[in-house]
Amino acid sequence: MQYTAKYFRDNLPEWKRQKDPVLSKVFYRPASFFTASIAANLGISANTVSYLSAIVAVMSCLLFAVPSQAAHIAGAFLVSVWLIMDCTDGNLARSVKKQPFGTYADSMSSYMFVGFLITAMGISVYESGGLLVPAGSVWIIVMGAVGSSSDTMMRLIYHKYKATERELADAGVLKVEYDVREDNAHVSDIRVRLENELGIGGILPPAILVCTLLHAVDLMVIYGFFYYFLSMLAVIFIYTRKAIRGAREYGA
Repeated sequence: MQYTAKYFRDNLPEWKRQKDPVLSKVFYRPASFFTASIAANLGISANTVSYLSAIVAVMSCLLFAVPSQAAHIAGAFLVSVWLIMDCTDGNLARSVKKQPFGTYADSMSSYMFVGFLITAMGISVYESGGLLVPAGSVWIIVMGAVGSSSDTMMRLIYHKYKATERELADAGVLKVEYDVREDNAHVSDIRVRLENELGIGGILPPAILVCTLLHAVDLMVIYGFFYYFLSMLAVIFIYTRKAIRGAREYGA
């Protein structure tokens, strides 16, 4: 079978069309239909694309850490390449063949990317300066590191809560009604829409490219710090409150 971009466009589920951020709908997803057709015709699997995207993520972060404007621009460009690849592996998994550990491969790539990106941009500002922050300001690296680690911490807290909840449910300590709805049941949720639009799958890639071209990467570091740090605090509050309520209700 010869795969075409139209094949992947026609096979994209409606819930996924609705869930995609605006910029993905306009550019990244359409571009990924073409890259998915090339990968499928070459026999490249979804997992392979995910692992390759992890390499692209690391390369992007390393380029931001190099004291060169040209390297920074290349790194910013690779952010968009990564997002296209992130859409591509999903297209392949849904429309060609889903592989075991596909979720791991896809998630690993995005975790690595966000886990290093804001810190790497902080290093670039420290070396070259930005629109508001002069070169040599150590605190911008600290902000970048906190922004990056906040995303990782947020994910760890969420997954630990869910794992603990599952263990307690399996042990019969508490009753949990697992949400088995399809993803299309969540696309209208305001919180989900904000996360999609404001994060790495939404405005960040083009914003990073524009700010890099304007020597204003510091704005992205500051944005990343507040966005991920506040998101982490929200996750801590939500799931700690759930844990306390669960302990009171079932621990009596």
